Amino acid sequence: MDNTTRLRAVADVRDRSSMDMLLNPSAVAVIGASERPGAPASVAFQNLLAAGFEHRLFPIHPTATSVFGIKAYPRVADIPSDIDCVVIGLGADKVTGALEEAAEVGARGAVVLASGFAELGEAGRERQAQLATVARNAGMSVCGPNCLGLVNVNAGIPLYSAAVWKELPKGGLAIISHSGSGAVSLSTSGRVGLSHVISAGNSAVCDMADYLLHLAQDENTRAAALFMETISDPLAFEHAMAVMHKAGKPVVVLRVGRSKAGAAASAAHTGSLVSSDEAFGAFFERNGVIAVDDMDELIETASLMTSLKARPTTSGVGLINVSGGEVAHACDIAETIGLTFPKLSESTLEKLTATLPSFGTASNPLDATGAVFADPTLYPRCIEVMASDTAVGLLAIVQDAPVGLGGDGANNYRKIAENVADYARSGKKPIVFISNLSGGVHPHVREPLEDAQVPILNGTRAALKSILKLTARQETETRKPHEAVPPQEKWLRRLRAGHPFSEHETKTFLRDHGIPTTRESLARNVDESVAIAAQLGFPVALKIASAALPHKTEIGGVALNLCNEGEVREAYSRIMTSVARHMPDVRPDGVLVQEMVNDGIESIIGLTRHHPFGLAVVVGSGGVLVELIKDAALALPPVSRTQARELIKSTRLATLLKGFRGAPAADETAFFELVTAISEIAVTYGEWIGALDLNPVTVLPAGKGVCVLDALLVPASKGNDE
Repeated sequence: MDNTTRLRAVADVRDRSSMDMLLNPSAVAVIGASERPGAPASVAFQNLLAAGFEHRLFPIHPTATSVFGIKAYPRVADIPSDIDCVVIGLGADKVTGALEEAAEVGARGAVVLASGFAELGEAGRERQAQLATVARNAGMSVCGPNCLGLVNVNAGIPLYSAAVWKELPKGGLAIISHSGSGAVSLSTSGRVGLSHVISAGNSAVCDMADYLLHLAQDENTRAAALFMETISDPLAFEHAMAVMHKAGKPVVVLRVGRSKAGAAASAAHTGSLVSSDEAFGAFFERNGVIAVDDMDELIETASLMTSLKARPTTSGVGLINVSGGEVAHACDIAETIGLTFPKLSESTLEKLTATLPSFGTASNPLDATGAVFADPTLYPRCIEVMASDTAVGLLAIVQDAPVGLGGDGANNYRKIAENVADYARSGKKPIVFISNLSGGVHPHVREPLEDAQVPILNGTRAALKSILKLTARQETETRKPHEAVPPQEKWLRRLRAGHPFSEHETKTFLRDHGIPTTRESLARNVDESVAIAAQLGFPVALKIASAALPHKTEIGGVALNLCNEGEVREAYSRIMTSVARHMPDVRPDGVLVQEMVNDGIESIIGLTRHHPFGLAVVVGSGGVLVELIKDAALALPPVSRTQARELIKSTRLATLLKGFRGAPAADETAFFELVTAISEIAVTYGEWIGALDLNPVTVLPAGKGVCVLDALLVPASKGNDE
């Protein structure tokens, strides 16, 4: 039996999964354990000792007989009992050998603390690949390398090289972070109870999708918060999200490193219209991931997700304060983030008017006025009336009660908190308490809220954004399996060759896939130009024809609205002279003589590549000012006609298509079909297309279709998503 087969046989006789042995081990060996102060392996060993692992903990040291009073062993193979997991605290060059030794004795979990892997360039990437190969051959789950490790908080198991684990409060949130510092910051916020803290590091073997699949089955985990740098395997992450949704566990993500610098670079306009962050946003939206913008918002959203007793049945938010100024403040922020407050029914407004003092105004948001401090029945009545409205799914009580508040003030606001707590105990509708200030709530006010398990959110913007995320639809889209249309062999061969496409060749490709383009022919000289123009019918356009000249206007390579033979001859000469002056090393194929299409709305559709998702579909307003206007939206294929409609709704193009300032309505249906056709091309030829740019596409008046006026196809430099 070879070594790999033997290791798999060892793995097969174990009932528990390798991920369970990583996150919930019964026996742990620390390779490289020592008593050296501050050393990661030393801290991890002491953490396990403090957690009560002394009888299930085995230090591995080449010469020491004991570490912190625990018998040490020279090698893992010398340990007289089974080991579930190893913590490897050695230098990067020794990690792979230690992992192999651990695999040989049947350990199926490992935490690799050392840095010096993929983050250090080619040599580090090779070392990390070797580590991953050993782990996968042995069926091992590995956290790291280049990480702090992980803590199973509820079980009290710290495979962790930071000393803060004992202060972590137990609860329902799992934190998974590519950043070790991010893991420490988020886990020690004091705002959320935790089930797990996982510093995933480089994620050479186990990445966020693997952890989510395990946490979906963990009875102590109610939600997950991700501090993410990238997604290594979109399909695996998509599957993990579906499992988390099925388990009823929301996932909140803060992705760092977002910038336009990640946009696909190519000759196509579409590469500059959208960023990689927008591709991630489209992926998150499609998979029901709750994306946030900063760490405050991540914490507040995670706090809300784990502490709210029940999800609202409708998306409407009812907001109550006792200050008109603070109501206005909340409204200002709500407007900037896209949170709208529903109008209350006439019946509710009448009841509120009867409840409020004469100087109060019934509305949502509601200023309950300072009269609540003189009339202890007023505030609870306002809550009941507001909550009774069918448009309100969640109540947000905004009340500042800073930690520096004096005793009398704290007592006044405590009464409001007690009213909120009483309503929360009724279980009628979800209710949250918001402090405009992010500095926290006075302990005297916080006490009744915590006793009734009312979510307390800090900071108006972060709090309202978390509520917006909660009330928005956050479910995975039900999508039918998609069967790609088989590629046309001649075009597949052409794309694989990787040579640049000219406009004429790109349009031929599009026409072969059922996409309407302008009528046109290639002219090799001025006389051919005149003859083709007469055949097409005036007016016509002339464009320089060369795959080496993707952008023709900038070098004087385009002439439009030519109405007779003389104008065609003059334009041909002018174009050739200008191109020769600007690009003397290029020998054009000739000129493309093209019909003019002047009616309709100019739009852009394209495909642009964004790692790790591959091609994305981009739509928006088109024409010569496309990069100045930058009115575009992005979706990941496949894109259905319904999805195309929703995508276009998010752009100003949608208004133009419906007829702007008396203009006739454009053929929206044909345009939606064109978007789905481009999406189909992405699915069929995805790995071989670097970018595809249709600009402009004229959307003709209703019933007359669409026409591609200019197009550029850029083959991929190689068949992948890099």
